[in-house]
Amino acid sequence: MTEKLLVTDTHPVIYFFCDGGRRLSKKALTAFREAVSGTKTVLFVPVPVLWELSILVENGDIELDMAFSDWIDNLFRYPAINPLPFDVDIVKVFHDVRFHNDPFDRALVATALQMDLPLISNDQKMHEHKPCKLFWD
Repeated sequence: MTEKLLVTDTHPVIYFFCDGGRRLSKKALTAFREAVSGTKTVLFVPVPVLWELSILVENGDIELDMAFSDWIDNLFRYPAINPLPFDVDIVKVFHDVRFHNDPFDRALVATALQMDLPLISNDQKMHEHKPCKLFWD
């Protein structure tokens, strides 16, 4: 079987690692479980996801069971979960992504487009506008 390569939005990371995956679709939950077990799926976590997580922790919107920097290190201890830089080529794509005013959502869509990979997301505006390939249901 071919390995799935996927980019993830912020909320699926939170749903899986902070909430036990209860709010993920079955398809998304399987992808996260496969990535954690190192089978069939590789997940790319764009740097804007980490930045948004940092803001959510700082604002008290989510709580982590350890220091933020340790939590990030822990996330990337799984060989099939990899950080993805927000680089110049992605910024060029970001400039033309206009479906949404949220800079994080635009950055994640730009990343998925640049990588030519599906984005794990249940964001309503993304599903309405379909600015990139989506991976959910």
